[in-house]
Amino acid sequence: MAFGTTKFERSGYGRNRTSDNDGEEGKAEPPKMLRSRSQIATAYAPGVLMTWEGGKGICKAVPIPREFPTALPANVTQTIFEGMKEFAQSWRQRALDACPDAPEEFVLDDPFYDHRTGDVTIDPTRFMMNQPTVVGYVPYPLLYQCGVCLTLREFKSVADQAKRGLPQKCNGHDARWSQVDVVYAHWYGTIEPLNPFNYTFDDKIQDVKPIQNCTCGWTQFKLKNKPPVFSEWRFQCEECETTRELKKAEPNVLRKLKLDSAKPGGRKFEWIEVDMLPVSYRASSAFYPQRASFIELREATVVELMAPGRQEDLIKRLAEIHSIPYREPSDAEIEAAVTAVGRSNEWDDFVAFRKLYLRRQAQGQDAAGLKSDMDKIRESWFVDGLVSRGELSSPAIDAAVRSRGAWARKFDPIRLTVEHAAFVEEHIDAGMQGPRHTAVDVVNPDLPLFENAGVAAELERYRKDVQNVLRLTGVGKMVLVRGLPICEYSFGFSRVSSTPVYHRETPNRKVAMPVRLVAFDEMKNHQRPIYVTQQKNEALYVKLDEERVMRWLKRNDVIDMPPDDVGLSQAYLERYQDFGQFLDDYKDKERQGMPRTLASFVYMLLHSLSHQLIHSLADASGLDRDGIGEYIFPADFAFTIYRKGMTPDLGNISAMWRNHAMDFLRRSIDPRMLRCGSGSLCDSRGGACPACIMVGEVSCAASNLLLSRSVLKGGPAPEWELANSPDIVGYFEPEFNA
Repeated sequence: MAFGTTKFERSGYGRNRTSDNDGEEGKAEPPKMLRSRSQIATAYAPGVLMTWEGGKGICKAVPIPREFPTALPANVTQTIFEGMKEFAQSWRQRALDACPDAPEEFVLDDPFYDHRTGDVTIDPTRFMMNQPTVVGYVPYPLLYQCGVCLTLREFKSVADQAKRGLPQKCNGHDARWSQVDVVYAHWYGTIEPLNPFNYTFDDKIQDVKPIQNCTCGWTQFKLKNKPPVFSEWRFQCEECETTRELKKAEPNVLRKLKLDSAKPGGRKFEWIEVDMLPVSYRASSAFYPQRASFIELREATVVELMAPGRQEDLIKRLAEIHSIPYREPSDAEIEAAVTAVGRSNEWDDFVAFRKLYLRRQAQGQDAAGLKSDMDKIRESWFVDGLVSRGELSSPAIDAAVRSRGAWARKFDPIRLTVEHAAFVEEHIDAGMQGPRHTAVDVVNPDLPLFENAGVAAELERYRKDVQNVLRLTGVGKMVLVRGLPICEYSFGFSRVSSTPVYHRETPNRKVAMPVRLVAFDEMKNHQRPIYVTQQKNEALYVKLDEERVMRWLKRNDVIDMPPDDVGLSQAYLERYQDFGQFLDDYKDKERQGMPRTLASFVYMLLHSLSHQLIHSLADASGLDRDGIGEYIFPADFAFTIYRKGMTPDLGNISAMWRNHAMDFLRRSIDPRMLRCGSGSLCDSRGGACPACIMVGEVSCAASNLLLSRSVLKGGPAPEWELANSPDIVGYFEPEFNA
């Protein structure tokens, strides 16, 4: 029989990368393709199925090692690993809450947890910070269908296909082969070709084995895939013409559930837990990349303060940031505590060092060594628990600092407020004072931002116009930041669902399934890639008028407002309850019953205004909406929106401000921009949909949740609130302009 060639074979891939002797893949790397860094880190990340534009059919992306020529700063890598650990912990917790009987391996891939202890652990040696400059691709699935007679042919590997090829004739006619563009996918994180063969569990060998033939013994099948829905597709044996449904067990899940069910007291499982789902390779459900981002800071203080052993220092830092009274122990209290345990000699040494330190300092001499000795002695007393470092006047914040370990990192207001303080100091204050003007208050523009900044009359008129619109918008401060460093990273994926729980629908019920968080495939160096992109682009920093926020919260009957002598930032830190990684309490009507709390209302206000400005910025600057990111600092009533992208920054935001500043600002409060094409339908569902202020999830900090136009313009309460909740009074209402 003559053998034809496929597009993959004609490309040379199979011939150049296989061994004719043993059928194994060769040692050469797979062919590579170049894409933008952000695309490789997400849409073309390892594990995704895609169409190769060169006409080579369907391929699967595979990782290629590309180490950074210079190691990333320690605080950046530490932040990435901490973020991955927190993400994995939240993922596991939510999956096990919904599926308490799920084995750990059904929830997390091996690199995310320790098999011996069961703890979530991120071992840095198992991962590599990888540049997303190139990705490999291999043909997948290797399952082909003749377009004439519908018969199927499958190959075990690229090497197998290169050896045998596809026949030019099929059942007596000219063959017309094409890849089957539907695959089996499972929430365990696996995909398999849509072939007619299944797996079964062999009780003798206590393992799964494939069934590779029909009950009549024949191995060749046709795929009857003309109907428009998968449930009507059928495999048909070419010999006995028996048909079978599209059904296939996930082998790893089948093995584990069978072995566990055989143990004393083992749980009986349902086959819906095991069976894979047919999905188009193009469907988003076939691959969901998991990623995160943060603003880079030169100072490592933020990362260091988040360590478990630095809680006292963190409390003291919060007191400094928000002017919360903090009482440190007096010398008399420290001396008494140290002397009481027989360590008075240490106190004497400390006093002697301090006297000498003060004397040398007064004389202008170097006293760094003495200061270090003093700090070591004092620190030993704190570490040994002889004396408290100090006492915060807010017991609620003190308790929050000690219990925040389980909070979702991206919503943790304690971490974010410390980040905000460092961000303002490093990127706002220093940028305004520096010679390069990397940060510019829009009310006091420089010449590149406002060409008539040197003309007093023009500048005064400009200031009045800008200040007036900012006042109507409730914005206390707006700053243009040039070259804001943002780090984004992706480290794994999931299939079937982007969240830890997938609800499989069966007749009359939904069954929760644990979705597995999977690390990207292992590379030749036996490490898993973490794709890191670092960008420096323009951004707008926005801080709301705190007094207006206070009036707005009171007007909307928020239930946990603070007394008048407590600042709103302090109140946010005191009252915050963990939102959870996936904001489950703010998702749909089934969870209706959430009260109006300070933390949720403030976050919703900031998030909604951020999206409103993203839309306005996109319209005024020419940037794509999905090319604009956001970062929210809820306890500081601030956020920043920034251009995303690895291409050189052309100054779109500066140019927008220079040419269309007033249009941009007015659009944010324009009643027409606050309406939705979906009308009352959108309002009744919470006031946010893709037709109004939602943005692509790649750009949104909170998956388009805790979002409502009602908080800006006024309108019906979001659907997660208590039934019969009153309408929301919008933040833009004139009554708050005082």
